[in-house]
Amino acid sequence: MNQFKGSDSFICQNFSFLDFVPIGAFILRNDYSVIFWNSCVARWAGIPKESILGTSILDHFPNLKKHQYSNRINAIFDGGPPAIFSSKLHKHLISCPIVDGGFQTHQTIVTAIQDKENDVTYALFTLQDLTDANKQISKFKSIKAKLAAKERELENTLQEVNKANEELERFAYVVSHDLKAPLRGIHNLIKWIEDDLKGTGVGKSKNFELLQAQGERMTSMIDGILNYSKVTSGPLKMEKVDVQELLNEIVDEIAIPEDFVIKFSTQLPVLISHRIKLKQVFSNLISNAVKYHNRSNGLIEISANEKDEEFEFTVRDDGPGIAPRYHKHIFEIFQTIEADSKLKSSGVGLAIVAKIINDFKGTIDLDSDVGKGAVFKFSHPKLKN
Repeated sequence: MNQFKGSDSFICQNFSFLDFVPIGAFILRNDYSVIFWNSCVARWAGIPKESILGTSILDHFPNLKKHQYSNRINAIFDGGPPAIFSSKLHKHLISCPIVDGGFQTHQTIVTAIQDKENDVTYALFTLQDLTDANKQISKFKSIKAKLAAKERELENTLQEVNKANEELERFAYVVSHDLKAPLRGIHNLIKWIEDDLKGTGVGKSKNFELLQAQGERMTSMIDGILNYSKVTSGPLKMEKVDVQELLNEIVDEIAIPEDFVIKFSTQLPVLISHRIKLKQVFSNLISNAVKYHNRSNGLIEISANEKDEEFEFTVRDDGPGIAPRYHKHIFEIFQTIEADSKLKSSGVGLAIVAKIINDFKGTIDLDSDVGKGAVFKFSHPKLKN
């Protein structure tokens, strides 16, 4: 359909290309009649070209009669500067419905077109669809608000953790001083009774020896609580650790029977870790293997296997082994296989091991059975310095 007549042919010759652009575009005469309506705005508004060309835009979009719009559009016909109707304040200047029941959000720019030869001024409207952009901005703001809420929640959680650590430290202080004091009194009382019995010809009974042993075991358990509380508090200060050197240091410090053999793999790594806590892991595993061994000439083998994202360490012994029914609970605090007072076990050592490895974001497993020794395997992620 050719709607261009007389001076309107100027529009046809110079602006027909707008029918192929991906933005809405239409052109008005100074009487508000539509002389150009591109395919994009026809699709958006749901008004085909043949229905709107030659008619008044005000019949289709009466809100343009409002002074806030008509005054600025009339200024365009007088050759004034472009008028920009922002997507925030005038987003539905030309209402174009969308599927969800709302309307597209537009930024509309109105520009004067001068046909100097015929002394005619037209108004070119261009509509940029910002609906998706606004939705993305709204979505971003929503995500940002949720992240801010999560940050506040995390900050509150950290404050609670710090408060819990402080309470744990206070508890450890109470354990160290208030609980140990009566135990020291019991030990002193036992010693006084022993002194009183000297020269009387009355020997110590088995119950008396059991009382003394249980007091020593209680002291050992309190020391275990203190050690566990130290492990569960404080940041992980990471540094480069040579595992070979660390194990040599541990062996020099632990009381190991003369005939006991500890073998290291020749391929032990140098890794980034918390040196003191990694030392606690190996020390507890090696000490337990020695303490609970049924022979004085036992064997402990320590090796490492490097994987893509972690190191896997193995501590293997040829001791009496551990029955499968104990495997599930052996890493829990105060859990011991046997209540053997002679060993003075606090039941905390493996709980400390499991806690440290969990802090490292690693795992620990036990493979053992009665009479077949024990194999502890734990992983340590590869970390960057």
